[in-house]
Amino acid sequence: MSYLDLEKVQPASVQVCSLQYSLPSALYSSQLPSVHFFAFSDADIVIKYINTKWGEIQQKVIEECGDDPRKKLVEISIAYVKFLCANPAFQSVLMLNDNSLSPEQLAQKAKISELTEKIISEYCSSVGMNDADRKRKTYAVRSFIFGAAFMINSGFFCDDEENISLVRYCIEREFDLK
Repeated sequence: MSYLDLEKVQPASVQVCSLQYSLPSALYSSQLPSVHFFAFSDADIVIKYINTKWGEIQQKVIEECGDDPRKKLVEISIAYVKFLCANPAFQSVLMLNDNSLSPEQLAQKAKISELTEKIISEYCSSVGMNDADRKRKTYAVRSFIFGAAFMINSGFFCDDEENISLVRYCIEREFDLK
């Protein structure tokens, strides 16, 4: 059986967070050689768990934002940064090289970002933005999300409201730009 060593897939200098403490015991295999390992064959379970937890948060944010597509876009993005900071091991799983995952695992991993991408697309459509600009803005927002989470989890930035406000500002500014 092939195992994934989280310490090796963690982005450089991101703190290792044990899956044993991140996942419910029902999803964690006690037969694995270390709490930092899980079988590649179990990656779909881990990805589904992350998707479920993130989905619960997304629904709450959407309910709080009402029908304002821009507010949804910004608040979902901020919630995702906070989610990744609260769960650094999840960020490591989400950053796995796609070559190491099966097509089914890739499909599950893609579902994690579906709603965020849909919200970005809806906003861009609502303001008449073309496809090229939508793709560029999606890239920028994803970069802000994963970059901020990485820098906070690595200790480059404090996990505080000041830095979250900077991320919020960057995302809002991106959508102010033409």
